[in-house]
Amino acid sequence: MGINSYYQSLSVKTRDPAKSLASALSLVFLTVIVLGCLVIKQTLQASIRQRRQGLALLSLLGATPKQILVLTLLQVMILVLPASLVAVALSPALAGRILDWYSTGMRIPVHFAFTWHGFTRSALTGLAVGLATAVLATSRTLRDLGKMTPVRVVRCAEESESIDRPRHGRGLVSLFLGLVLLLLPLPVFAYLSDPKQIQAVISTVGSGPLFAILLLLIALARSGGPVISRVTQLWTALVPSSSAVWRIARSQAVARSRDTTFGSTVIALTACMFLVGGLLAAGGTSTIAMNKVPGIENVTSGGTLELLYGFWAALLVALVGVIAGFAIAARDRDLDLALLSIAGANPQQLTAISILDGTIVMTTGIIIAAGGTGLVGLSTAMVYWPLVHSLSMVFPWQFFLICGFPVIVVGSLATMLTARPALRRSPIAILQGAVGE
Repeated sequence: MGINSYYQSLSVKTRDPAKSLASALSLVFLTVIVLGCLVIKQTLQASIRQRRQGLALLSLLGATPKQILVLTLLQVMILVLPASLVAVALSPALAGRILDWYSTGMRIPVHFAFTWHGFTRSALTGLAVGLATAVLATSRTLRDLGKMTPVRVVRCAEESESIDRPRHGRGLVSLFLGLVLLLLPLPVFAYLSDPKQIQAVISTVGSGPLFAILLLLIALARSGGPVISRVTQLWTALVPSSSAVWRIARSQAVARSRDTTFGSTVIALTACMFLVGGLLAAGGTSTIAMNKVPGIENVTSGGTLELLYGFWAALLVALVGVIAGFAIAARDRDLDLALLSIAGANPQQLTAISILDGTIVMTTGIIIAAGGTGLVGLSTAMVYWPLVHSLSMVFPWQFFLICGFPVIVVGSLATMLTARPALRRSPIAILQGAVGE
């Protein structure tokens, strides 16, 4: 906000670069705020639902829903307070450097000195948004859990089925709005032939694919388990392996894919890949189509490195969500490994199962991101159909191949490393800790 508030008073030569930089920063950090709220929501929901057995026991002991809500909100506030203090403390050190980063990357001809004008208002707004997201996520999760009896809450399978069904319908609304935003220029292009009018429409709706991608991510977050579970079932069933280790890892992943902990990791990873992949598909497809329109030539779009350069902050937030999902799921993973160890699995098999666990989670996120990217590319191609009378869609294969393999390797190593402490412990001790003994 440092530059967004004073470019109006600058000279014409300086005002245009400042306005361009301010618009770019506003777009980038709007994306950061949306993904940040999404990560906070998913992480809190996963954390609270992992503690559903403890909350059910409190209810059986006589705690009212209001008391459980107040207790959980107090715990969230205890976490919010140090996080907010760290954020405010880091802002003076990072704000000016971030402005210099984007000024250099966008090749702004004028150097802008950072100003703290309006910092208090901006900081309070950011903290209020984060706090409101945490409170709403906590309240909605406890409200969903409160619709069931404590005995049913303890039963994980019934909990997942009963909660995910209504959210699936709300996810369809966000999906519909995202598709409408992607196809919005289609009826306009059907009646235009002047290149200047076409360029004016494109400049007006230029940010449409970005907002559509954010809506599609919200749709995935709201639909939750059913979509992620279905994708996990479909692609793992296509793997031609008769190994017992693979069958166990697949059955565990399919069972956990309906749970919010699994979903929070997948959604955060999908946000990373889909944000860049979807913008690459939309930009590449629109560039090819616009170069075919008579009177429009030499149109270019940003590449992978430019998008990574511009949206690094949003990708960093989503990456933190992936790490948080892995950390939250570690406890359930330890319990599964302990049960398998008691059933007769040796340490090598347990290590292989833990590696495959991360592989399945990462691959599911990449497949969903690739499907969303294809949807964005196809919708963009349909928008330009009235102008070029052909469907030429660009899919960023190189991006998914180059980034997908390292992501899968890192996810597999992460689950292996988080499982190693459990492999060194006695399975009986893990089970005793799980039941509270």
